Amino acid sequence: MSENPPERTESANGSDRHETHTDEAVDCQFDVHDFSMLVGDCAVATFDTDGTVSAWNDGARRLTGYDDETVVGSHYRRFFPAAARESGRPERVLERARTAGSVENKAWRVRADGRQFFAREVIVPIREDGTIGDEGGLEIDDMGGYVWFVQDRTEGHERERKLSEEKAFVESVFEAQPDVVYAFDSDENYLEWNDRVPAVTGYTEAELADMNPVEFIAPEDRERIRNVIQRVLEEDEYVTAEANLLTKDGRRIPYEFNSARITGDDGAVLGFTGVGRNVRERKAREQALREEKAFTESVLEAQPDVLYAYDTEGNLIQWNDQFERETGYTPAEFADVNPLTFIAPEDRDRIEDAIDRILEEGERVTAEGRVLTSDGDRIHYEFNSARITDDDGTVLGFTGVARDISDRKARERELERLERLNAIVRTIDETMVTADTRDEIESAIVEGFAAADPYRFAVIGRTDPASPVDRQSVGPVSWAGVDESTVEDVFTSFVEPPAEANAASPIETRTVQRYRNLRESPVDQWRATAREHGCDSVAVVPIVATDRTFGAIVVAAAEADAFADREREVLQEFGGTIGHAINAMVVRQLLYMDTIDELEFESTDRGDTCIRLSEDLGCELSLDHLLPLTDEVFVYYLTVTGADPERIREGVDDDDAVSEYRLVDATDDESYWEIVVRGSAIAELLTEYGARLQSKVVRDGVGKLTVQASRDANLRELVDGITSAYPETELVSKRTVDRPVETRGDFRHTVESLLTEKQRFALEAAYHGGYFEWPARNSDASEVADRLEIARQTFHQHLRVALEKLLSAYFGTDD
Repeated sequence: MSENPPERTESANGSDRHETHTDEAVDCQFDVHDFSMLVGDCAVATFDTDGTVSAWNDGARRLTGYDDETVVGSHYRRFFPAAARESGRPERVLERARTAGSVENKAWRVRADGRQFFAREVIVPIREDGTIGDEGGLEIDDMGGYVWFVQDRTEGHERERKLSEEKAFVESVFEAQPDVVYAFDSDENYLEWNDRVPAVTGYTEAELADMNPVEFIAPEDRERIRNVIQRVLEEDEYVTAEANLLTKDGRRIPYEFNSARITGDDGAVLGFTGVGRNVRERKAREQALREEKAFTESVLEAQPDVLYAYDTEGNLIQWNDQFERETGYTPAEFADVNPLTFIAPEDRDRIEDAIDRILEEGERVTAEGRVLTSDGDRIHYEFNSARITDDDGTVLGFTGVARDISDRKARERELERLERLNAIVRTIDETMVTADTRDEIESAIVEGFAAADPYRFAVIGRTDPASPVDRQSVGPVSWAGVDESTVEDVFTSFVEPPAEANAASPIETRTVQRYRNLRESPVDQWRATAREHGCDSVAVVPIVATDRTFGAIVVAAAEADAFADREREVLQEFGGTIGHAINAMVVRQLLYMDTIDELEFESTDRGDTCIRLSEDLGCELSLDHLLPLTDEVFVYYLTVTGADPERIREGVDDDDAVSEYRLVDATDDESYWEIVVRGSAIAELLTEYGARLQSKVVRDGVGKLTVQASRDANLRELVDGITSAYPETELVSKRTVDRPVETRGDFRHTVESLLTEKQRFALEAAYHGGYFEWPARNSDASEVADRLEIARQTFHQHLRVALEKLLSAYFGTDD
């Protein structure tokens, strides 16, 4: 098997190098030099069980260019191109070698200097006792490592590729030839022909095989063609002749035959080959040319583009009606008018230079310029012009075609705006990653837009948490490019468009609303804004996350046609990105706030999985942890008291909301479970409002929930959302809770700032899944990895890095 060659990449760096590898190094009964004597020109290396290089021979050093200090202790993936590394290809190759007993690849690998070579490699697993694994593969517990054999096959690979390309090229040229292609031996037996021969003559492949070359020629031309064949075989190497080709159904087609001699390496004449071209079209074209002169004028007038011809003095000597329609000038006004008269002043130097190049250097020139019409409009045109000469080469002037490219220029401007918009969004995204407060995010947004060339100002507003859900009000909080004295009126007029605008509120629709041609708008406020700020279009971007609206951004652009469909799509996605960033910030703030709101609910609603299970089983459930896998899938870690594990299994088996479950641990009195719940409404609501479930205990179908929320959260919406999703639920109490300044939230903040999301998920799943239980684990690495839907090796990698960062934070290291 082989891999597709990737793009060239820089050489691998130390990022794949392990800090330590001696504990897992391959403990073989031989060293790598023993292999070197057996495999000749192969490069040989040994890996430990996870693919770390433990030893290699001189051949490997010569082949890859790496020294021992760099490679020993680094991972096998170092030798892969970047694309293959990122796709997890190295790990899959090692796993296949282990399970199959060996693996052979032909693929591109990377040397130390970044150059790639085409390698033939064989990887064989090694047992712990140093023996090589068999065809059945090895279990993980039996593994001691791998041995890697590599040969450089770049030269052979390139040679085979070139031969294959040459063969394919010749065959494709032969078959793609629109003319008749043929080859006969010196005895006039058919050797080869292309598919045009049977298509043109009407003979079958079997019939062609038994025919000689003159049988395809009309009787009156056969003698002449036979003499031509003799000349090719005996005298001239290349001959051209014309004759009528005779088809199977008796039709005569005029053909031109170009034939050449076929000779062997020793010069012996083997036959002849050639191309037959139908010249009926050529004769028809000659006739067409004679006819074309008669209707040239009508063709000129039928052209949708502007046609023109000038003499060397700059006098317009020929044009079509389109010229008059586009410019608005009359034929009388064309007289004695220089061609530059029709060009906008700012483009005349460029067009004049193009005319000089045509007349003096004979260039065929394509140039762009704006045509100035009689009423002062400027229209973008593309001019394709060429020199006019007579038979003796005297320059008579120039002619050309001018095409209206206004639509194309509009698309180009749209693409430029889109590129700038994407650049602004990327910059703001980078700021959001490091921002500590919502104010920082909002300032970065308005300043980023206001500073960009196509935009004039930007204002961002927040939704008032106290406003009713069905009529949310939004007020400006940050702006750039607009005065504070007018920002309220400007912002409100676009976010809540007046009736004469005939537009929907973007806050209600939660979609980007755009207002264009503001200078011609029926709304007085908008026309005034356009004049004062030099803008002619505005986009209002709602800031949303799931079902919540956090506010809106008003962005003004100079051009009337700004905010085209693709820009609108980018802004729509950008509004969602900001919304999720703000929502995530609310969640983080909840962890670090000194004062929070705590809500207590009591529920008997059987729509809740935990309440349903508790009531059916007559037991007590405690939700110890909630892990979101996706927006709609959550992992519950439950302690169940008063129910036998078998009864619990029966209960979750019958529950449609539970897609998977696993018993993590069990004692005489209680059991600890991991269950996957789909469509958990309360979990989704808490995530949406930046709240979290502090505790949840359900006894015999009666659940008591404690929810913690930020003081800035819209508690009314949150409570309404929970009681709507679970009608048999009521709010029991609400209180404000003060938390000490120094809390474990400070520590969690430090750790979370160090961990990536994947590392945090690996650590959470391992901890709550019983991976760290001792002396006997309740979950092994494979089970936890399966829950996260990642490879076991990937889980180990994430977990090791996460633990290192956690311990570094705990022990106060600076890194």
